[in-house]
Amino acid sequence: MKPSFRPELFVPLTLEGHRIGWLRPELAARLGVWPRVFRSTPEKVVLLDAKDLAPVVEQLAQEGFIPGWRNERYRIADLFDIERAAARPFGLTTRAVHVNGISSDGKMWLARRANTKPIDPGLLDNLVGGGIATGLSVEQTLVKEAWEEAGIPNELARTATRGGTIRVLREVPEGVQSELIESYDLALPAGFQPKNQDGEVSEFMLLPLAQIEQQELTFEATLVARDFLSRRNARPGSAPAGAGRAT
Repeated sequence: MKPSFRPELFVPLTLEGHRIGWLRPELAARLGVWPRVFRSTPEKVVLLDAKDLAPVVEQLAQEGFIPGWRNERYRIADLFDIERAAARPFGLTTRAVHVNGISSDGKMWLARRANTKPIDPGLLDNLVGGGIATGLSVEQTLVKEAWEEAGIPNELARTATRGGTIRVLREVPEGVQSELIESYDLALPAGFQPKNQDGEVSEFMLLPLAQIEQQELTFEATLVARDFLSRRNARPGSAPAGAGRAT
C-alpha cells in the first residue's frame, strides 16, 4: 500500500527551531526569492518573519501555488494567521470540528457537498463540519457551522457531545493535509429535517448505521463516522491510512 505521507518528498518548514509545516520542493525553492521572510535551502525552509507572509501568499496564489482562495484565515500554532487556502500547500496544522447527526431512531444524517466546493465536491460528508477560523473556538465554530450547513438552532447545536480528537497527516493534491479534527455527536429530535443555509450542501441523506461505510464519504467524514461507530460498538473499523486517534 502506498504510504499516505512520505516526508522524504517534502521540505520541512520551521519557525524558531520547530517544524511547523511541509513544502513541496518546487514551492520551497520559490520561497527563496523572499529572503527577508524565508531562508530557503534544499534541506529546510526557515520562516523568519511571519508578519510579512500575507503579500507572499497573495503572490503565490497569483502564480498558482495556492489554489482555491477562501478569504478566510487560520491561526497556526497560536503564532500567526494565514489565508486558509495556504494551509495545505505549506503543510501547516489546522483544526476542524465535525458533527455526527444522529436521528431519534438511531440513523445517521449525511450531507452531500455542493459541486462548487473547492475540495471534495459532490462527496458525502458529516452533517456538520468546518475548519476553525481565526478568532473562533471549537464550540463557536460548531454552532456557526451547524446553522449554516444544516439549519440547526444554536440551542440544539450546543447539546452536541464530544467524541474524540482525530489526527490527519496525508499527502493531498494541494500539498499536505495536517489537521486535528474534533469529533462530536448530536442527538436530533424526532421529525428534524436539516436545511442548508449557505449553498454548500446539495442534499441530505438519512441512513442506517450499517450502510454508512458503504457510501462514498470524504476522508474526514469517514474518520468521524467511524469514531462514532466504534464508540457505539457498531462495526468498529480501522482508520484509513494517514489518520489516527490523538485522544
